[in-house]
Amino acid sequence: MRAAFPAVLLLSLAGLLILPACSTMPPQDADQAQRLRLHADKSGRLELQTAWSLSGKLAISNDRDGGSGRFNWHKNSQSSRMDFHGALGRGAWRLDADGAGARLEQADGTVHQASSVEHLIQSQVGWKLPVNHLAWWVRGLTAPGDLEEQELDAQGNLVRLVQDGWTIVFARYRDFDGFDLPVRVTASQADWKVKLVVSSWTLAGEPGSDG
Repeated sequence: MRAAFPAVLLLSLAGLLILPACSTMPPQDADQAQRLRLHADKSGRLELQTAWSLSGKLAISNDRDGGSGRFNWHKNSQSSRMDFHGALGRGAWRLDADGAGARLEQADGTVHQASSVEHLIQSQVGWKLPVNHLAWWVRGLTAPGDLEEQELDAQGNLVRLVQDGWTIVFARYRDFDGFDLPVRVTASQADWKVKLVVSSWTLAGEPGSDG
């Protein structure tokens, strides 16, 4: 004769069957949904800020070369200007970009132009610097394009992002003008690594204004 199931075991199995019906969303899913809502709200407000500027330090390296320097970045909806000082021992240089193309001016007055800002930097400076994407990542936002992975903290801030072949880690945020903005960002692709340490952030003008 087969032994009957213990009553305690039957009650435990019944409890496991009933439990999923008591909650339509496990706690971890509810937490993730809240983080996504916070991130969407933050992203929407930040995207309305069409003019901004930052100052800090940039370091870039690959298996063959590397270095760092100070930089300032001013951007609005129409144009972008990046000023570099002492970057990789190449002295000061300025990078301007708008809808018509890109212009790089070196410390000796030499000027180079191209239709693509990233191609211009690659050909003249030797850097693989994803400027168009960085304009989004440096604000803690995903850039337009393929999004492979993203990880958010409890406040809805990006912690890690994988996009268009780059892996981006956001190590620290600070409050600037009522926004949590990244101050330490590292982007890596293959042997390339770009590190940004931001010392100051300014969001200029009213939402929707270029300031």
